[in-house]
Amino acid sequence: MQKRVGTIASLCALVAGGASLPAAAQQQGGPAGTVSAYGVIDAYVGSVRRSDQPGRATVLNSGGLTTSYFGFRGNEDLGGGLRAFYVLESFLQADTGIAGRTTADPFFSRNALVGLATRQGALTLGRQTNPLFVATGNFNPFGLSANLAPVMLQVWSPAYDRTVLGDSVWDNALQYSMPSLAGFTASATYGLGERTDTTGVRNVNLTVNYARGPFAAVLSAQQVKYGPGVVAPIGSEKASMAGLSWDLAFARLFGQYFHTDTPATSLVTRTTQLGVSTPWAGGTVMASVARTRRDSPTVEASRTTAALGYDHFLSKRTDLYGVYLSDRASGFTRRNSLVVGIRHRF
Repeated sequence: MQKRVGTIASLCALVAGGASLPAAAQQQGGPAGTVSAYGVIDAYVGSVRRSDQPGRATVLNSGGLTTSYFGFRGNEDLGGGLRAFYVLESFLQADTGIAGRTTADPFFSRNALVGLATRQGALTLGRQTNPLFVATGNFNPFGLSANLAPVMLQVWSPAYDRTVLGDSVWDNALQYSMPSLAGFTASATYGLGERTDTTGVRNVNLTVNYARGPFAAVLSAQQVKYGPGVVAPIGSEKASMAGLSWDLAFARLFGQYFHTDTPATSLVTRTTQLGVSTPWAGGTVMASVARTRRDSPTVEASRTTAALGYDHFLSKRTDLYGVYLSDRASGFTRRNSLVVGIRHRF
């Protein structure tokens, strides 16, 4: 822990010192660049219980609507429309001060990448957020909430028998992102398994987004062969997702469909999510329900999770929220959770 604190202090000193570098570089005729520090601290308190959980827990946890993190970002104009940039971001647990989502996370667990960008798109290399994870958050009213969004829980949380394997962030990844064209954007991501004992261990994702006026849509498909959950006898998993949203001015509607296929176990899962958000009294009311069916030669099960929440903004950077969560898994009784929290952006 002392080593991590020392690392944070060194990075803060670097950013503070770097703030004066662009002007000095310009005076010397060198290339100019910018460096910024930013992040989100989110903590909540409440009573929580999953359907399959033996008892209820009163908790103070980190990351209600947003997983807490801090980061550093910089770029340099290389001329001729070419730009170099980097992103270094670390998850943190606001309730304990520990870096990472869990102790298994590396220090820069959220993103650690460097890249080049032109008018034709951007190429990045490093540890990068999985586009399927981003798409999951963009098309449900609770966003990237790993602890309170029904679809995020069912698709990505191990505690809820996640359907998508691999991490929400990929190591050793290359990604090309195309610029917007007639409302379309797309990305291709390739993760290297870096295995010496076998070949073909890689992760691949293709994602296409469309946004024009009040309508938005996404298609994302991937195959993972390394990462959390990919352990013998499971050698790979294919996952795909389609999402839609429609802004009606008085409300925004969301819909998602996920399909996963794990050949080694003949397990197929199907997840559907419907949601709505609407502005009210200086904030936003959010409602969402997700249902997952799991089918294999030995398993037929389902899970339904629903949430109702209100997010009230005190300013552009600070908001208070409350969320009621209901969960029922096959063979278990319906259980519920109720939490309130605060989120601050800097």
